[in-house]
Amino acid sequence: MINSIKGLWIGIILILFCFENGDDIRYFQSSTIPIGDSMDIITVSIDDSQESHEIFLRRTSSGTPLRYFIELQTGICFDNKCRPLDIVIYWNITGRYLGFELLDGEFLSKYDHTPFTEKEYEELHHLLADPFLPLGNFEFEELVTIPDTVSHSVDGVSGATAKDVLEYVVEGAAYTTHKLWNVVHGPIREQVMRLTESSFDPFLFRKILQSTDQSDRTWALERVSLLSELDDAVIEALIGVFHEEEYFQSYLLLKSLSSHQLESEDLQLKLFDLVGKVDQSIENLIFDKLADASHLSPAVVDHSISILKDLTGAQLVRLLKLYSHHRVKKAELLGELSRIIPHENKYVDNQVLQFLKKNSDSFD
Repeated sequence: MINSIKGLWIGIILILFCFENGDDIRYFQSSTIPIGDSMDIITVSIDDSQESHEIFLRRTSSGTPLRYFIELQTGICFDNKCRPLDIVIYWNITGRYLGFELLDGEFLSKYDHTPFTEKEYEELHHLLADPFLPLGNFEFEELVTIPDTVSHSVDGVSGATAKDVLEYVVEGAAYTTHKLWNVVHGPIREQVMRLTESSFDPFLFRKILQSTDQSDRTWALERVSLLSELDDAVIEALIGVFHEEEYFQSYLLLKSLSSHQLESEDLQLKLFDLVGKVDQSIENLIFDKLADASHLSPAVVDHSISILKDLTGAQLVRLLKLYSHHRVKKAELLGELSRIIPHENKYVDNQVLQFLKKNSDSFD
């Protein structure tokens, strides 16, 4: 029962916008930024080494990208037989597959030109939305097993879909599924992502980070370093990621921050302020990242000294290593550390004593 409800919910999310209106057939997922009333379209040409395409970009009047699409007009050909394919394919601004349209009476068909059923359109939509299918590993000729004693026809009319790929294609439309999946997840997708990267700014970053799609959020976090400056709104959005306590996204965010961005005193302060408020594994990542900064902000040093007595033994040891790495030498630090010893934890006590012995002669 639970699995049935889960499956129904996934289906509702996946086919968020699917309808047939007149002769048009449309299947869409939700996009990061919904299409508004005010938008324009620009075109970009791309040569993917096999076919040349024009990519169309829908964007707001202010230039914010919304979605990309191509008008694919090609043929599904095998053994000197071809079936025309005329379809519009859409990508989200993060390169994620968004959906497809068949306009002006166009439709997809399988063996003997039998049109797709609604269930088969939904299956195709589901397959195209999965970037992890192994269809890119199969050659065109491997899709269908065709006996030598029967005539050949497109999509294996007289043959059978190969067992190795049966679960990855719409049965009876192996070639069509293979073609569309490789278009969706091929060079055009890479170009789409580069086009969005060229428009990447704090506003767009925050919009993508608000997406309900986890892959969109991951895409944005992987590209934090593309932001030349981190304004207050972006820093607050970044700190919000840590409060969600998802290790991978926190790791990804810290890994993506550039050395230039770490020069921000506000960012360093907000990161250090997370100590004691997040999981220890994330906390350790924050200490490591602050060690990667070109310097430790004076404001962070002053703040850290003021809370030394409140830190756990593990936090204090990590902080001492951070001080040593950045060669922090302040008289106030010497005084506060002296008040901590003797510490109840012998290991921590020894680490504090070693730090004082090594640095006490050179404190400001």
